[in-house]
Amino acid sequence: MRGIAAAFAVIGALLALPLGPVPALSAERDEALARAVLADAVESFIRPGYRQLQERSGALKDAVGALCDAPSDHALGFARQAFGETVAAWSRLESIRFGPILRQNAAERLYFFPDRRGIALRQVQGVLATKDETAASAQSLVGKSVALQGLGTLEYLLFGTGAQDLAAEGAGGFRCDFAEAVTERIEATATLIADDWAAPDGIAGRFASPDPAYADFQTVDDSLRALLGAFINGLELIADTRIAPFLGGDAAAARPKAAAWWRSGLTGRALSENLGGLRDLFAMASMARLLPPDDGGLTSEIRFEFGNAQRALSGAGQSLPELAQTEGARQPVAYLLIVTQSLRSLFAERFAGAVGLVAGFSSLDGD
Repeated sequence: MRGIAAAFAVIGALLALPLGPVPALSAERDEALARAVLADAVESFIRPGYRQLQERSGALKDAVGALCDAPSDHALGFARQAFGETVAAWSRLESIRFGPILRQNAAERLYFFPDRRGIALRQVQGVLATKDETAASAQSLVGKSVALQGLGTLEYLLFGTGAQDLAAEGAGGFRCDFAEAVTERIEATATLIADDWAAPDGIAGRFASPDPAYADFQTVDDSLRALLGAFINGLELIADTRIAPFLGGDAAAARPKAAAWWRSGLTGRALSENLGGLRDLFAMASMARLLPPDDGGLTSEIRFEFGNAQRALSGAGQSLPELAQTEGARQPVAYLLIVTQSLRSLFAERFAGAVGLVAGFSSLDGD
């Protein structure tokens, strides 16, 4: 399997290789309606979502700065709370993998995961062990590994071994400096993405009003492929890299530490935002408008499955990675995986086919 970054980099080619001959459907599609869907996706979900991520990352930077200025258990708790809010904002958007999020490894700068070889952990621990001052400055940190610059690194600093030193006067000096530099980089990356989506001549205009003169979105179909890819690839990412690795085939094969956000206890919240974000994008963009009248029931099925996913998460009620280790208690997590895979099939097969965009391959597949 290719790396997730490389996989999503080909999202522009998603659905471009059909399973069989497919007639040109652009003439049949109501182009004005399709452009309205694209515009609503931008104005109702994508733009405000990235602005919220920027705002929450700014609040996180302030909270970590306050912790470093006046260490205490309360200040550490406040910083951890701000971290959770930022993770939630990022998770809500995580499946959007087109536009500025793909530039300069922005997605990986925000969250380097999955990290199957433990690269980030080794690098963070190495920085802490050597007190590498170049990692304690946002100006020099930007030139270092992307694995050191995002939320994964900050999770270790706030929740990993030795994190409690941050609450003690004089005990967490370098660790706090490192954490401050990381939060500056997180906010800077989030700001660049939000500003690009907000710019009148930026990605939003090209995506919502495609034109043959553009290099990225030349036709409405190009933009619809990218939008639909957020669901197809996003749900595959959630199933294959967020749930399956820690769930395992049975309780004995569960691997709790393979879960995203296990140190901070945010695995369930992040998954809820992953799935809730896609549910809201579908609703806010009114994507059901794209379906032919005789496929109207598909909308109800999609909504029903998103509801099932949220009910599964609500029914779990505690740390999902821990639940996975107990045979009788792991059923909500196993069901969540099934529902996520079902949702992906609804979008990749039925929705894509109904709107004339037939998927011929998965961008998460290998060669």
